[in-house]
Amino acid sequence: MSLIDRKNVVLLGLGRAGKFHIQSIQAIPGLRLKCVVDVDEARAKRLAAELECAYATDVDAPLGQADVDAVIVASPTHEHFGQIQNALKAGKPVFTEKPLGSDLNEIDTCFDLAKRYDLPLFVGFNRRFDPSFASLAAGVQAGQVGVLQMLRVTSRDSPLPTMEYISTSHGIFHDCIVHDFDMLRFITSRNPVEIFAVGSSFVEGIGKLNDLDNVLVTLKYDDGMIASIDVNRFAAYGYDQRIEVFGSEGMLQAENRAPVSTVLSNKEGLHRPTIEHSFPSRYKEAYQRELVEFLECINEGKPAPVAHEEVRMSFILSELGEQSHRENKPLKVSDHPGLAGSGSV
Repeated sequence: MSLIDRKNVVLLGLGRAGKFHIQSIQAIPGLRLKCVVDVDEARAKRLAAELECAYATDVDAPLGQADVDAVIVASPTHEHFGQIQNALKAGKPVFTEKPLGSDLNEIDTCFDLAKRYDLPLFVGFNRRFDPSFASLAAGVQAGQVGVLQMLRVTSRDSPLPTMEYISTSHGIFHDCIVHDFDMLRFITSRNPVEIFAVGSSFVEGIGKLNDLDNVLVTLKYDDGMIASIDVNRFAAYGYDQRIEVFGSEGMLQAENRAPVSTVLSNKEGLHRPTIEHSFPSRYKEAYQRELVEFLECINEGKPAPVAHEEVRMSFILSELGEQSHRENKPLKVSDHPGLAGSGSV
């Protein structure tokens, strides 16, 4: 692709999500960073100088420019809903980090706007684009393990996020476990019928925020399949991300990754390198691949890979997980007000 054919992108938010999107944009020939937007003018100005692009402290000016082809929303979560609406109304395709909004009504509003203006609305559930997880899901869909009986998802964070971040993260279910709910949907193409969640807090600061850092979720499906998700905010040994799928004909596993694969064997035993330290390195390829697919949605009219109903279901399961933990009992998914009587499960 020639430089003249590249799509000009506005990036909203220069926090931790914005920074890895900058790296991805720079690695994709079909994208050009046109403008960065952040309320911290000093930070926006500094990064714009480094990246040789424009900067702004609000979205109005860049959204009004005719040569802006797309918007990436990586701002603090409470700003997503308004910024997504503004971008779509300005006629710009949108890639956004989750969540789209604070409730189902806001999620529905975003997708309704995208449909009305016939624009891509791409929700960044990046784990779908991880090569290992994508390969596992493809194997399941191809029937490699037969009838599914048990799924196990492990997601343990590293390093421990700051209390400032956790205080505005909307809780571990909506911040972390929502990704795992999406992975279950991605792997199985199905929704559970029952959910039960238990949790605790070992990190004093997290407990004081009335949040959890240690959670186990179990989900039942209508044919007897069972899934489990175990999540922790901090693993001392690195960023622990694994999936195991067991079926009537075998098992598929996606294991942890290490920066190097060298193994030392000596009289003391086997010595392996530590696994990836944090999510930007673990999911580097995934972040790039999702933006490549977003570009294909813009250029080729491909539908966004994460559908409206899938985003709704991940949000619903996050709400039900919180409620199940709070009430200490399993809950039927169909009883959620967003689904009750709809026949969607």
